[in-house]
Amino acid sequence: MTQQATIYARFSNAEQAQGNSKARQLNLCREMVAQQGWLYSPDRELVDEGLSAFSGANRAPGGLLHAFEQQAEAGRYRGGHVLVVENLDRISRQGYEAILPFIQKLTAAGVTVATVDGGRIYPAFTRVDLAAVIEAVVKSELAWSESDKKSRRLKAAQNKRVSEAQATAGQHLSQTATVPAWIAVNRVGKAGERPLYRMTLNEERVAILHEIFQLTIDGYGTPAIAKKLNERGEPVWSHLNQRSNNGWTVGYLTKIVMNRAVMGEYRPMNKPRGGQVSSKGVVIPSHFPQAIDPVMFARAQAARASRRGTSGAWQISHNNLFSGLAKCGHCGGRMKQEVTVRAGGNRRNGKNPDAVYRSKQDISYLKCHNALNRVHDEERGEARCTNRHAIRYEKLEAAVLDLALHFAAVQGSDHDSALANELEVQVAEAMRHLEEKQSRVSTLADSYSRTASPAMERLLLALEAEIEGEHKAILVLNHRLQDERSNRPAPDHFQQVETVREKLENQDAEARAAGRVSIKQTLRSVITRMVCMENRTTAVTIRSGIEVWFDNEGNQISDRYTANVLYTGPNGEIDWNPDEPDADYQYVKEAH
Repeated sequence: MTQQATIYARFSNAEQAQGNSKARQLNLCREMVAQQGWLYSPDRELVDEGLSAFSGANRAPGGLLHAFEQQAEAGRYRGGHVLVVENLDRISRQGYEAILPFIQKLTAAGVTVATVDGGRIYPAFTRVDLAAVIEAVVKSELAWSESDKKSRRLKAAQNKRVSEAQATAGQHLSQTATVPAWIAVNRVGKAGERPLYRMTLNEERVAILHEIFQLTIDGYGTPAIAKKLNERGEPVWSHLNQRSNNGWTVGYLTKIVMNRAVMGEYRPMNKPRGGQVSSKGVVIPSHFPQAIDPVMFARAQAARASRRGTSGAWQISHNNLFSGLAKCGHCGGRMKQEVTVRAGGNRRNGKNPDAVYRSKQDISYLKCHNALNRVHDEERGEARCTNRHAIRYEKLEAAVLDLALHFAAVQGSDHDSALANELEVQVAEAMRHLEEKQSRVSTLADSYSRTASPAMERLLLALEAEIEGEHKAILVLNHRLQDERSNRPAPDHFQQVETVREKLENQDAEARAAGRVSIKQTLRSVITRMVCMENRTTAVTIRSGIEVWFDNEGNQISDRYTANVLYTGPNGEIDWNPDEPDADYQYVKEAH
């Protein structure tokens, strides 16, 4: 009886994925299957990509070889099957203690193991003979030895690179040409010597980098930034001479915005073959040339954090300013905007159903996402929300904007002078270097406690003196920054509000979108809570603790001070739970 064959291939890293390792293994195995007359099917090709046989990751849960091994143990292949591999080190590089039991286990379960290398076949239900055992042992040991040496070399090279980077911090020298995409490298040193590269900023790419960070701070998410860059045909940065065919992507932009290397920091990572990447716990603050200052980096991270919960659709349409902010008063779910009529579209007159006219604006409503999509609550065995009432979006937007813009303006302008901005950057830079030195002091103190080395003691004392000096310098910078901010002229609050409104009403679609992105950032900084009730009223709480209620026409119907109140119901109930409307609540006294 002709047996079915499963082909197994494996490689450990991205460089092998870009090469021909996978294709070579599969082609060789297919040739052997054809020569032996076994039954072949493309759906019986198993490829573990990026999984190490040295660490055993390919035989751990999640690996395709692990799944095949489990199926064999369960008796799936008792009727006969063949596992074909290029050579034994594709299965394991952990020595004969791992490979020999594996072969014995599979053959006992009805699986014939075949290797292209040497044309070796280990038949099912047949005792593995002594010659085969010796061959398996020798090949496994050679594979393990080779992997162990390679692992040690890589680890030693990584550690050497870290120590050399620490020794040359601030000189912007690299032992490798593999650097972040916004950095250019030029080889320095004499011919025949070990490569050494001088790192400089690629000014064109740094300009794009600044644009990405500023857009992030302004309120744009990575989907909107990717859309902007792709629409204008901005070339995607190549890496390792490989250019993406997918344009600017959300994943790549996220990595850029989160990468502390833009500030010049080098954070070495442990990259075990097939294992999880982890930090070495070392920070070298001035290894790379700085492209983004710490203030801009911190503001970008804060802007990203403030947008959590906002849907990706908002980043493209910019329609719903309350995305991620407005919640349902019954279930706490998000309120979704549903457009019923677009500007210029036909609309029927409510008083005269036969009359049709063109709408001058979009007409949309906020509806509970859970109720709209009939989301089922498995724990309670019923619908998660029954609040199917809709709130007129455009009228609510106008009312909430009026409230938020005036509150933001009265609180004062957040635009610093050029000198204040420069001082803020200097403070952030000084703090970053101070943290790095404090970390070094902790490490040195731990080492000194074990060795009592006089040289280490001198270095520790010198670092502590430097830290004390930097503390004083930071104090002076902070005083200068506070003085500069306190001396700035008072802003024209009403002019600020009018400027924002002009942006929102701009005839240019891109400028109008930019205005909506900006105002959404303002809303999230001003409004702490926004709840849409079943009676079509909306409660908006601003930072000062004032809660304002609007009806479905956007009219303000009440306001009250809500300090220390965690949640209020439609009638002012303290700590109101929508699932227990008849409980014995205390009530907030309204202030009119």
